[in-house]
Amino acid sequence: MRNKQKIMLILTLMAAALTAKAQTPDTVQFDGFFSELKGVTIKGDMPNIRLKDNAIVVKVEGTALASAGTVGEMLVKVPGMTGSEESPEVLGRGNPLIYINGRMLRDMDELKQMRSEDIRDVEVIYNPGAQYDATVRAVVRIRTRKQQGDGFSMDLSATDEQDLRYGFNTPRGRLGINYRKNGWDLFGSVFYRHMDYRQYSTLEEKSITIDTTFCQRGPYTMTWENDQLTYTAGANWQISDSHSVGFRTDITHLIDGNNMIIYDEDIFVNDLLVDHLYSTQSSQVSAPLGWLSNAYYNGKVGKLGIDFNFDFLNSANNTSRENLEQSWLQTNTVRSSSGAESRLYASKLVFSYPMWKGNIDAGMEMSLAQRHNTYWIDMVTIANSDANIREDNIAAFAEYSRDFQKWGHATVGLRYEHTLFDYADPTNNDFLFRTQDELFPTAAYSVLLGKVHLSLSYGVKTNRPSFFAMNDAVTYISRYSLQAGNAQLLNERLHDLTLNASWKWLAFTTSYNRCLNAITQWAYITDDAALIKHINLDKPVNNFSAYLSATPQVDFWSLNATIGVEKQDLWFTLDNPQEPGTTYTVYYDKPVFTFNAFNTFNLKYDCRVDLNFMFRSRGSQLNFYNDYNNMRLGVSVQKNMLKDKSLTVRLSVTDILQRNCMNEYSDMGYYQIRQNNRYSTHKLQLSVIYRLNPARSKYKGTGAGKEAQERMK
Repeated sequence: MRNKQKIMLILTLMAAALTAKAQTPDTVQFDGFFSELKGVTIKGDMPNIRLKDNAIVVKVEGTALASAGTVGEMLVKVPGMTGSEESPEVLGRGNPLIYINGRMLRDMDELKQMRSEDIRDVEVIYNPGAQYDATVRAVVRIRTRKQQGDGFSMDLSATDEQDLRYGFNTPRGRLGINYRKNGWDLFGSVFYRHMDYRQYSTLEEKSITIDTTFCQRGPYTMTWENDQLTYTAGANWQISDSHSVGFRTDITHLIDGNNMIIYDEDIFVNDLLVDHLYSTQSSQVSAPLGWLSNAYYNGKVGKLGIDFNFDFLNSANNTSRENLEQSWLQTNTVRSSSGAESRLYASKLVFSYPMWKGNIDAGMEMSLAQRHNTYWIDMVTIANSDANIREDNIAAFAEYSRDFQKWGHATVGLRYEHTLFDYADPTNNDFLFRTQDELFPTAAYSVLLGKVHLSLSYGVKTNRPSFFAMNDAVTYISRYSLQAGNAQLLNERLHDLTLNASWKWLAFTTSYNRCLNAITQWAYITDDAALIKHINLDKPVNNFSAYLSATPQVDFWSLNATIGVEKQDLWFTLDNPQEPGTTYTVYYDKPVFTFNAFNTFNLKYDCRVDLNFMFRSRGSQLNFYNDYNNMRLGVSVQKNMLKDKSLTVRLSVTDILQRNCMNEYSDMGYYQIRQNNRYSTHKLQLSVIYRLNPARSKYKGTGAGKEAQERMK
């Protein structure tokens, strides 16, 4: 009888293993099997990098990324990504749209509040489909580890950053609570951040006319300082396995916002020193409470899936500036003030249904945005402004996907967007009204060839100028420099073709995109100063990129490394004006090389050491050229304490070489500018994190109108 039981046990294990093999790697389930066979464990190794349709999925749980620190610090180390903790980027794509458990990220400070050990995996989508706004060039989807159990949980974190070069200090802290019971999930948090950011630069501006060369040259410094409190509260109700509803509200309180810009420049005319300008621009920023609320319903009726989100945003700020200018010729005091008030209503509804041996997703998205900009200055030569901006965007989309088994997986989609833009500035008799209807097709195909997974995707995207870039009001920088937007700007239109490949712990991505109506800045000479405006380039810009990522692991050492190159056109040139009727050619065709290497050493006694290196070479982007090789070297030591490892202490030093710099140059014909920037990133950071009964939020809201929210900033 015992032999029969053993045989039955072996057969049952074999059947369970075959069932697991037939399932996808990240959905293996045994439906309570281990509750009957206590002590039996089946382990399966899954590659740290793999392709899933047209996305690269990077495993975090159980890898070195799990103890990277904050989620912001972790994202920078994900293969194919770069940037900073505050602003992670997808290589060659810029800042992505980020989702956490299906909820759209609204506040980048949240990346500092979450810990990497709570993350299961990260999915990087290089060419998003029709469900996403046509402005979105990359999407990052973060999934947290599933944690069981009801009850009360709390997490408390405190971080202090000490600048090692300039001496200032930037603390931050968060208290979060969560209570789960009988399908209800109540959560709230308070996050405090003190920002003290400084940039030290030298600036050289040269204006050239027929018989005069005007130049201003010297150092300038910029300081942004404020305190901010963010209050978050929300609730979810899991009505049943097929229905859930919830809401979330974020309230932001800006305290004591102060900005300071100091210019210390020599003024030359035809290489002869004629003046010295010392200018101090001090700004005070005040803002009422900013609101961002989301409500959602997620459910399934029969085979029909329903996902609905509604967002409301209201924000405002008022800035008072005073420019004190001292020179050999005269001393001026120029006062100005500006204000902006934004309001957004957005909703998104997505239906999913199995059809034709595949699945179809279809729905609508709507965002109604309003913005009021004011600008006042006590100079007769510069006009004041009082502008109302309205932009409505209504979209409909459909996407069909089908799995052809060994022949691969295919997805096709189409998105339609109707945009209405209304700009009115009665004080300057400046009005613009236009509507636009656009179609954005997408397609993707992926296949497994042996052990190599390939994915090819195509999409048409757009980039709409920010409200700031479309504001015609002239902003006073100094008596020699003015800045303005351009209400006549056209949307960029991009065609993107991307190929992804993965094999074991290697991943390769290459892309080609063609951009029409590229938005950049250009300068014009007025009677008294140079005016820098936003414009559309009148020629297409072609961009090429290729990246190779590797995540090998040997014993206690693991590596996340990426090497790549970006290049715009083979010979990208612009014809600049020189004299009336004549031009000269400027080349902006230098490639940009990237190399990132994040080394992790897991030692005894729950200790870990990280050695991180990031490199970005000099190169061109549109009509700007960076002639400095940027390097960032950092090291951190981390230790988990207490029996349940609920206390974590982390000590880091960032930008050890102090080479996080950028030297930007642009030749615009009548106007040339060179700006050498040094950033305050050489810091000593100490973090202490304590957790009591951690529990993951069940919030399933995905948000709506994200693109409009970003453009309001």
